[in-house]
Amino acid sequence: MFEASFRIVAQVESDGQGQRVFRVTKREEPPNDTQFSSFVATLYQQEVYRTLQVGDSLTITVRLDIFPAREVERTVRLREDRQFEGDDVPQPTPDLLPFLRLFYEPLIQQVYPGDVFTITFRVEHL
Repeated sequence: MFEASFRIVAQVESDGQGQRVFRVTKREEPPNDTQFSSFVATLYQQEVYRTLQVGDSLTITVRLDIFPAREVERTVRLREDRQFEGDDVPQPTPDLLPFLRLFYEPLIQQVYPGDVFTITFRVEHL
C-alpha cells in the first residue's frame, strides 16, 4: 500500500485594509481569498494529481480550527478512464477542481482572523 499526504495549513489574518488573508508561510506575503484558492488549485494540479494512479482513492479533508472545530471529508476514486467518482460527485468527471472549489470555498467564508484553516489531500494506492 502506498499513501501520500499533502497538507496546507493557513493561519487566517487581517491585512492593513481589513481584508482576510491566509498566512501559509512566515516569509511570503499571505494570499487573499482569490490567491489562496489559486494556491490550492496549483498544489492539486502540480503535486496531488500527478501522484494519482488509476484505482487510487483521494480523500480531501477540510478542517476549521474554530470553536467548535468543523471538519468535512470527501473521498473520490480515479477510474481506469481517468474519471473521478465518489462522495458528492454527481457524475464521473475528469476535472476535480470545480468539485474541490465547491467543497472548500463555502468553508473559507466562515473563517475570521485567528482561525486556522487546513486542507489535506490523502492519496491511497492499494
